[in-house]
Amino acid sequence: MKKLFTLITLFAGTVAAMGTDYTDKLVVNINNTATVPVTTTISVEEQPDGKYSLQLKNFMLTAGKNPEDVMPVGTINISDVDGTSAGNTTMLSTSQSIKIENGDTPGIDFWMGSMLPEVPVNVKAEMAAERLYALITINMPGIGDIEVVFGDVYQMANSGFELFHTATSGDVTSDEPDNWHSFMSCTGAFASLVSTVPHTFISQEARPGSAGTSSVLIKSGKVLGIVVANGTMTNGRLQAGAMSATDPKNCAFIDITSEDTDTNGDLFHNKFYGKPDSMSVWVKFTQETPQTDYPYATVTAVITDGSYYQEPVDKDYTDIIVARAANATIESKDGVWQKLTIPFDYEPYTDKDAKTILMTFSTNAGAGKGTGNDELYVDDLEMIYNCSATGITIKGTPVDGFGTAADNVYEVIVDGDNADVDIADIAVTTNGKGARVTMEKADVDCIGGGSDVIITVTSADLKKNNTYCVKTRSAQYAGINNAAIGAGGKEEVKAIYNVNGQQIKSPAKGSICIVKYTNGKTVKKIVK
Repeated sequence: MKKLFTLITLFAGTVAAMGTDYTDKLVVNINNTATVPVTTTISVEEQPDGKYSLQLKNFMLTAGKNPEDVMPVGTINISDVDGTSAGNTTMLSTSQSIKIENGDTPGIDFWMGSMLPEVPVNVKAEMAAERLYALITINMPGIGDIEVVFGDVYQMANSGFELFHTATSGDVTSDEPDNWHSFMSCTGAFASLVSTVPHTFISQEARPGSAGTSSVLIKSGKVLGIVVANGTMTNGRLQAGAMSATDPKNCAFIDITSEDTDTNGDLFHNKFYGKPDSMSVWVKFTQETPQTDYPYATVTAVITDGSYYQEPVDKDYTDIIVARAANATIESKDGVWQKLTIPFDYEPYTDKDAKTILMTFSTNAGAGKGTGNDELYVDDLEMIYNCSATGITIKGTPVDGFGTAADNVYEVIVDGDNADVDIADIAVTTNGKGARVTMEKADVDCIGGGSDVIITVTSADLKKNNTYCVKTRSAQYAGINNAAIGAGGKEEVKAIYNVNGQQIKSPAKGSICIVKYTNGKTVKKIVK
């Protein structure tokens, strides 16, 4: 997709040595559209108090790919960032306002950031020894919220298909989306033959409701004017190794050990550590001549442990596959845009860590079975990570009626005089393969014992979350504590008194007490 306004790219200069330096790709998302990726460094240092500080130095805005057209912003320093360790990773988070400082790039005297007031920032990050994935949202005056994404290993690069370059093979040129490849960079014995026909093009038609104006058009073609070659696009690399279209030497493959790049400098593979629950993509498909036996286009996505992989396969790769998603029945539907949501299947495959992904789009699900001018438009690909709880149990007992509370607040009556529940007593199931669950006790003074536990389910890519509250109460104090909850519009208790007018904290079983609420209401209750 193209932007409705000038592309804005974020980059930074050299970072002074402090803490741990992480160097990776960084993009800015504005109105769900991503700018040109740039390589930069973020420094992370642990403070003496156990919190963390992050630094992004010499922060600049630039239009498009032209490094000369820049607006210097300054150095971003964010301190007092909370950190929570989980295994080999540390989760970082903070919401605060910061003052952007001047940078120190030689030859630049004016930095916009120093002229700005304090700006609100929100940080969510996942830090490991070898990598940093960070989402930094900055509210920039005159621009609004911009989302800085560093080290993204959960989405496909250029998934909106808004950034293109000219790929060449001899005298033949083709417009290829950045980070995606077709036959111009093909390898194999017959590469020079199939690369005589371009297969990818910039389309000025975007899917309905898009924030941009572009998509990628994939077209089939005829080699030597006779043999039909399906239009194919992949984030890996295409190989033309045989004359027969069905020979597995004709494939898309991914090899993370290869340092080969295309004419744009893009590798034929990418880091991908996510375990998405599904993916969505917009497509529009037409066949020049409708085929009764082979009427479908196709898309596949295979997440692996980083070992070599190809499609169609030439052997059994089950032990390296982490998950697979595919739709081999993309219909024309009279050539209208359609949104596909395709689930990832994890069950038949290994439970190894994800390291990369191979995605392939083709104008026909059968090798060489289309016609010479079939068209497949593709726009707005997104990996989806779920973050909803599907059930909560307390000491092995499921919470009754879970999923029915509009405010996600549940009260659980626990047998016995003491209804205090530890976080270790609570188990949560979710609908997200890689969803993260955190729990904390709320600081609530519960009558007769009890606990308020706040449960947060966060998507694996840290972009979404859902919050749930479980309130445990002892049965004999349930009537009073219901009023004390103060959630979902219920009244809050101001004070409790015995019949002699003395203020008390916990009324005795069988006694009569007087409860006063913050709205002025007073109620006499019998504690059962």
